[in-house]
Amino acid sequence: MGRDKLALRVGGETLVGRVSNALSARCEEVILAGGGTPPPGVLAVGDARPGQGPLAGMEAGLAAARFPLVFVAAGDMPFLSASLVDHLLGVLRDRGGLAAVPDVGGSTHPLCAAYSREVLPSLRSSLDGGMRAARGFLDGLDAVVYVPKAELGCLGDPDLLLMNVNSPEDLARARSVAGG
Repeated sequence: MGRDKLALRVGGETLVGRVSNALSARCEEVILAGGGTPPPGVLAVGDARPGQGPLAGMEAGLAAARFPLVFVAAGDMPFLSASLVDHLLGVLRDRGGLAAVPDVGGSTHPLCAAYSREVLPSLRSSLDGGMRAARGFLDGLDAVVYVPKAELGCLGDPDLLLMNVNSPEDLARARSVAGG
């Protein structure tokens, strides 16, 4: 995008503000890992491994979290909903495992998923071994519950709920859907 995506506005709010609002509705603690200006009430923590991608941000967030279950969300998800956050945390709590991850048509979404803080040692080990891809980390993790698109459909359109803003076209689509 060529600029700080988190500060981009969709529907009158910044992307990070929209994500923060969805998380705050269901989580007692919201942490912004890796930089950026946090919205009010959000704790900002720096990466211990700057420049090493989303897994390093996950490491920082999980290490700073006070609760045993953590929801990890990318900061550029304009349509993340409190109901999706609640559902995935419930899946992890009720079905067990180390992670509850959406799987939409074979495409997993590790940056919009519920995790047990028990994954932190495995995450650190993966980073130490050079792993940088969130999906690669999931592939090496035991006890992942993949939540299919059909199950997510009762919460809204999974393609919108899991949308990221990665291009000017994505931003235009998000603004069109959000009405601004």
